[in-house]
This record gives sequence, structure tokens and C-alpha cells, in this order.
Amino acid sequence: MNKKGKVFYGWWIAVATFMIMTLIYAPIANLVSLFTLPVTKELGFGISQFMVYYTIMALAGMAVGPIAGKLMKKIDIRLYLTLFIVIGAIAFVGFSFATKLIHFYLFAILMGAALIGGAMIPASVLITNWFNEKRGLCLGIALSGSGFGGIILSPLVNWLITAYGWRSAYLAIGVLIFVVLVPLAVFVIRLNPADKGLLPLGEPKSLNSTQRIFTGTTQGETFKSVSFWALCLAITIGGIVVNSMLINLAPYLNEIGTTAKTAALLLSLGSAMVIVGKLLIGRLFDRLGLTTTLLIISAGSLVSFLFLMKANLVLPAIFYGVFSGLGATAVTVTPAYITGALYGEKEFGAKYGIVSIFISLGAAITPIISGAIYNINHSYGLLLNVLIVLSVVQFAIFLLAIKTKPKFDLNSDSLKEDAL
Repeated sequence: MNKKGKVFYGWWIAVATFMIMTLIYAPIANLVSLFTLPVTKELGFGISQFMVYYTIMALAGMAVGPIAGKLMKKIDIRLYLTLFIVIGAIAFVGFSFATKLIHFYLFAILMGAALIGGAMIPASVLITNWFNEKRGLCLGIALSGSGFGGIILSPLVNWLITAYGWRSAYLAIGVLIFVVLVPLAVFVIRLNPADKGLLPLGEPKSLNSTQRIFTGTTQGETFKSVSFWALCLAITIGGIVVNSMLINLAPYLNEIGTTAKTAALLLSLGSAMVIVGKLLIGRLFDRLGLTTTLLIISAGSLVSFLFLMKANLVLPAIFYGVFSGLGATAVTVTPAYITGALYGEKEFGAKYGIVSIFISLGAAITPIISGAIYNINHSYGLLLNVLIVLSVVQFAIFLLAIKTKPKFDLNSDSLKEDAL
């Protein structure tokens, strides 16, 4: 039971997952551009050749997702997390010693495994396990570590690259991941509240205080539903909507004549709004429910693209940064929250492992799709119009997933030992 006067242990879980997102997710997903020019110039690679590693990383994440979801319930969470943290650290250390493209491609496989298996899946599963009440808020807190990491690590990594070279920067990230996160995995992280003799926050008391009833559909029932595959499709489309202008932002701003000062403002504002967006949307899920919050997320993307069309002016550029922070949550807070909300906590890790495939898929196919659209008339205007349409389509498919969700009996689900 939770003892009066003591901080609920789940908040320490939230802090630990925040740090995991800060030190694993942020360097892998948010700091790519800082290394691209230094690495390609020194080693003589083409930028497009070098960036193939990012696609390999996304594909590796797709492969690892369902495996990681099942592995979490088979081995001790401390061993599981330590394994993936070490894999992430090795990937960065490997990058620091790489001299050929194939070296980056091979270590990108480990990087993709760490991104999904060491950050996204465990953060989502742990928060779902520990919080019934305030789940959306806590997901927002945990996953906002990626934005926080982007803010604090960007200047640090940029300084390391400038002062000591890109190899030292990669090496420093690898060491930091190992030194900070392994102790958290071993001494702080616990998979279930029952491991500490507690119940999840908001869980009603029962005769046996450590016995928790996991509600929801089974993995098989979930995968047979139209709702689940509609959700996966919506998340894939969301990945295209969110990532298309992220990877094309700099050349688009140059195309419309945006000043370097405005471009720098957008990048800084974008990182800050990632944090605000995740915290706000997580809270809105708790307060307003699925449909209204998903409408706000999709509208955020749509409005951000309308402002981006005039981003050569300072005020529209600022509004783009603000609204893009809301839209970006379609592939961060949303997949984890809506998976639990629609299909319950039972076998959540296995379900979310499959969902994570489509998060990675959206990121992997974005360069191909956005590039093909751009090549139609060699202008980003058409791409923006397509993304506006996809923002509407995304909401419609999310709505379909909600309306067709499978029903489950809150009173007849298996107990703790049958679930994560």
C-alpha cells in the first residue's frame, strides 16, 4: 500500500524514464544534423549515403519492437533495461571509431534496437503499469525527456564537436548513457508496483493489496480487431505528417527566403514546444478524453502547416513552432496512451511492441514519400498541401480506431501473473 507522507514510488519511475528518453532517444533522434556535416566532410561520404544509416536504424527498430515487448515479461526488467542501455552505449562508441560507411550501417542496427527496445517501449510500458490515474500526464513527463535532451545536449554536443571533434562527441554520449542509466536501471526501475508492495496510482484497494487485476483484451483478440489496424495505419500516417517537415525544414525555409535568424529561432522554439506539447497533450488525454484530444493534435499539425507557408515572416514562424509541438505528439504520447485506453493493460507490452513497428515505419518511409512528392514539381508547396490533407485523414482513422474498439469485461480479466 502507499504510505501516507511518502512520495509514491511511481514518480521515481517517471523520473527514471524521463532520463532514459533524455539520454537515449534525444541523441539518436534529435541530434543527427549536428554530426552530418563533420562526419561526411572528414570521411568523404555523400550526405545521402551517410543518412542511409537512419533508415537502417528505423528498420532495426521495427524488427526489435515486437521482440522487446515480449521479452519484458520474460526476464527481469533490470536485466532487460541494462542490456538495451549497454547496446545503445556500444552503438555510440562504435560510431566514434567508424571509418567506413559499413561501420555506421552496422552500428545503426544497435542504435535502432536501443531507441525502441531501450527507450520508447519500456518508458510507455512502465508508465502504463505504474499509473492508472494521471497516466496521460506521466506519459507526457516521461516522453518529454526527448525534447529536454535536445535542448541541453545540442549545445554540449556542438561544443564537443567544435573543440574535440565528432569522434569525441560520439564517445562522450556513449559513456554518458552507460554511467547515468545503468545505475537507474539496476537500483530504481521496477516493472510493476507489486514489486515494491504497492498498487498503481489510482488503483482501487482490494483484499490483497499487492494483487492487481489487469483489464483489457488479449493480444490475440486485439490483433483480430479492425480498431487495432486502423490505429496502426493512423500512427503510420502521423509519422509521415510529423517527420516530413522536420527533415525538410531547413531546405524549405531557404526556398521561401527565410533569414538565418528566423530559422535558428524555429529550431530552438521547436525543441521547447516538444516538451510543452507532450505535457499538455498528456494532461488533455486525462481531462478531455480520446476524441477531443486527437482532434486537437491533428488540428495542431494542420494549422502549423498553414503558418509554415508564411514562415519567412517572424510571427507565422513562431506560430508554426507552437502548433507543431502539439502535432508532434501523434507519434510520441498518443500511441502509448491510446493503446492502453482502447485495449487495456493486459499484455500491454506485446501490443505496444507491434504498435512501435508502425511508429518506426512512418519515420522510415517519410524520406521516400516526401522526396517523391517534392520531385513532382521541385517545390515544397505541394508537400505542404498533401500534409494538410493527411492531417485530416489521420484524425479520421484515429476516430475509426476508437469507434471500432473491441469490448472487454472489467470484471473478468486475468490477474497480475498473466500480464506485464
